[in-house]
Amino acid sequence: MLSVQNISFTVESKKLLKDISFQVSDGEFVAVLGPNGAGKSTLLKHLSGQTSLQQGEVIWENQHIHQRKSIELAKKRAVLTQHTQVAFDFSVESVVLMGRYPHFDSIPGKTDIEAIKSSLEMTEMSSYTDRNIQTLSGGEQQRTHISRVLAQVFEKEKMISGAKLLLLDEPLNNLDIRHQHNILQLSAEYSQQGNIVLAVLHDINLAAMYASKILLMKKGEILAFGEPEEVLTEELLSACYDFPAKVSTHPFHQIPQVHFGCPVNTESRKRESDSSPNTVDCGLSSVD
Repeated sequence: MLSVQNISFTVESKKLLKDISFQVSDGEFVAVLGPNGAGKSTLLKHLSGQTSLQQGEVIWENQHIHQRKSIELAKKRAVLTQHTQVAFDFSVESVVLMGRYPHFDSIPGKTDIEAIKSSLEMTEMSSYTDRNIQTLSGGEQQRTHISRVLAQVFEKEKMISGAKLLLLDEPLNNLDIRHQHNILQLSAEYSQQGNIVLAVLHDINLAAMYASKILLMKKGEILAFGEPEEVLTEELLSACYDFPAKVSTHPFHQIPQVHFGCPVNTESRKRESDSSPNTVDCGLSSVD
């Protein structure tokens, strides 16, 4: 279990996180949602141990995560940061191998090689093994880095050393629709094996489809935390994003489907266009 207790974080008199508390059980996939500046990435940095705590605690497996040895933590917790750049001309295989560094001293073993092969297969990057990462598209580079973090927490005999923690900050960046679904499906399956996955996402409908829990944030605070049906309501979403939201049911799955914007009215739109061509009144002033 991952337990976050009363985390607050201030930078230059600006409070980026305000008394954040929640718990995630093994086997859960949590999507962290919210507008820009909500504190989503800052929260993940606290959960990964990248940012020192000012106030509060992060407890994983009954231990303070910031007090665990780095090498021990790296074997069980992998982090995909929002911006990952490789400055040198490494091959795709070399980049993915970096995820295995905590697991061997000098020469990768059989399990490390298997981890690389397996993670590349999962992200459909097997045919890119020898390619220079600098020559890849943005989506292909993103899939390479996702392969790296999957390789880091790979275990041949699943759950032999307990639950793993996978933290993904905007993993869908630069991915096309099919690969977005594939990565989220992989994340859901990984959590269902008894691990914990937290992912910062912007696509609310994809979060509703794959995540078991939604953490909705705004201005450094938690607005709601729970199952998608509980959190993805018109009232909460409109308040969170300061934009009108309508929630229906997905045509193929019994899950919430979110639509943003004003109801279309041809006549009123024509009048608005005639009076002010660049302005549409969605009633935003009433949403806060």
